[in-house]
Amino acid sequence: MLVVPIFAQEESELLSGLYSKQRMARCGQRGDAIRTGKRLIELYGSDAQKKELVEDLKQNIAKIEREDRICRQGERYNHSFTTKNWAEFFTISKEIIAEEGNSPLALDVMLALVSVGFDLTSVDKIDTFNNDTLFYAKLSIQQIEAGQNSQGIWGVFNAAFRNREDALSWMNYITGWILYHKMNRQKEALGYYYKATQIGKEKKNEINIYTNIGSYYFDEAVRLDSEYREKRKANNEDTDETKALLALARGTADLAAFYFARAYKIALVSENQPNQPKQLKGALFKTLTDLYRFRFNIDKVDPLKLDLYIEDLNNQPLPDSSMPLQPILENPGEINPKRDRQK
Repeated sequence: MLVVPIFAQEESELLSGLYSKQRMARCGQRGDAIRTGKRLIELYGSDAQKKELVEDLKQNIAKIEREDRICRQGERYNHSFTTKNWAEFFTISKEIIAEEGNSPLALDVMLALVSVGFDLTSVDKIDTFNNDTLFYAKLSIQQIEAGQNSQGIWGVFNAAFRNREDALSWMNYITGWILYHKMNRQKEALGYYYKATQIGKEKKNEINIYTNIGSYYFDEAVRLDSEYREKRKANNEDTDETKALLALARGTADLAAFYFARAYKIALVSENQPNQPKQLKGALFKTLTDLYRFRFNIDKVDPLKLDLYIEDLNNQPLPDSSMPLQPILENPGEINPKRDRQK
């Protein structure tokens, strides 16, 4: 058996006392405890009678090292947020997410990262972090839909959401917004935008969601109509191909009208709010008039029938913009605003 010399025993007793005191220091200030504990392991490592103590020291030092690293990481995270050092904030956020895996902490840090990234690109016009923001917005949607919970506040600092539904609605909205406005991937954005309106109340009355989706389908209807007219020029009569194009253009216009009608309804209710442009209601009504005229192939619009058409659209469930649209094959003639439609 190893006999520890007197001076070593005195040193070990002194170190043990120091270690016990130092390990109680504040997180981030326990480097001395780690070094002292490792020195004790060196002294006792070959002493069979101290085996249990040595193992306890090893476990405690490993725990302290992890806590110390996490604490320093947390200090960097907090400091980067409060000082608005966004490059550092994104770096440390991604480190925490990678280390924490599928944990509530990882989700909360992810939600905060997405919130900050969206503010930077939408308000400050800084697009440096758009790829990270989009990636983690999509990942957070997957985790929340899979049942992952928050630690309690669904985010971090003031970059937090009130509850699960608000967080999920915002993540879908942010994903759609970045895809639509920053990535030139409008078609991919539509499904996320739609889902944002269907979860909770947070984004149900967000006019720009409906106008963005409506504008996409409006432009598609114009494109399809132009293609139809170009193909029809050849012999000035319809073929199966041109009829299919026209049916698709009408169906696309109908879908655009659904979304502009919903935006118009919200605008009517909120027209006196200070943040709503005064000309918005009129612009939306003009767009609906143009869609109505194209959809039903008429020049002169009956105001009453147009009003009934808009009312009819708003009385129906909003079509899922991620689903294939329905071509409209009929030649309408007299319009029946109460006709059935396929979703």
